[in-house]
This record gives sequence, C-alpha cells and structure tokens, in this order.
Amino acid sequence: MFSFKNWVALGLFLFGSTFLWMTRDFLANPREGTGALWSVVQVLVLVAIVGFTVAAWGLFKEASWWEPVAVASAIVGLAALVPYAIGVRQVGDAGDAGVQLNIAIHAVGIAAVFVVALVPVVHEWIARRI
Repeated sequence: MFSFKNWVALGLFLFGSTFLWMTRDFLANPREGTGALWSVVQVLVLVAIVGFTVAAWGLFKEASWWEPVAVASAIVGLAALVPYAIGVRQVGDAGDAGVQLNIAIHAVGIAAVFVVALVPVVHEWIARRI
C-alpha cells in the first residue's frame, strides 16, 4: 500500500506543514508579533509550506524536478528560520522550551533535506529505493 517513495513524500509534506508553527499565531502572545520582521517571516513560511507541498507532490508523481524544489524550499525555510529566531528574542519568547524545540526541529529538518538531496551517497541510496 505505502511504498518508500510515498513515505518520503508524506514526510516532505508533513515537514513543510510544520513551518506553520513559525507564524505569529503560535506565539505565546500573537499580538506581539508585529512589524516588518514578522511580515517577512509570514511570507517566507508560506513560500516554504507551498514549496514542500509541491516537492512532495512531485516526488509522489515521480517527477524529476522534486529535488530542486525541495532544496529551494529548504533554503527558503532557512531564510525564514533566521528572522523567526530574531523575532522570538524580540518578543521575549526565546527562553520557551517549545520555541527552542521548534527552532531545533526546523534546523534538523532543513539539514536532512540538504543531506538527502546534496550528499551523493545518501542521494543515491534514496534514489534507488524511490
């Protein structure tokens, strides 16, 4: 029923959906997340979510372009993570364990996407099973 390819595609989609946690609505006090910095975070998060969704769909449909889209989405996700980390410091939520876990999960997930797509040994192992 579920092949390895489908599990990887589902994982990409679910990882992309976790970028929703970086929106100001998930802050302890969402009204504090205002200004240009949070607007940039919102836009980058939306692009990352759409990008990972498109990459997951491309992998599911066995399209050849899914990897560059996943890497581009990871780059956008990294670009969103930096202002998010700055923004949570400004609003005083940086000490919260949930926020720290959120940053760690996204940093590890972004690194995993880079490893799967860009490290030849890992890429070939994944590609043979998809």
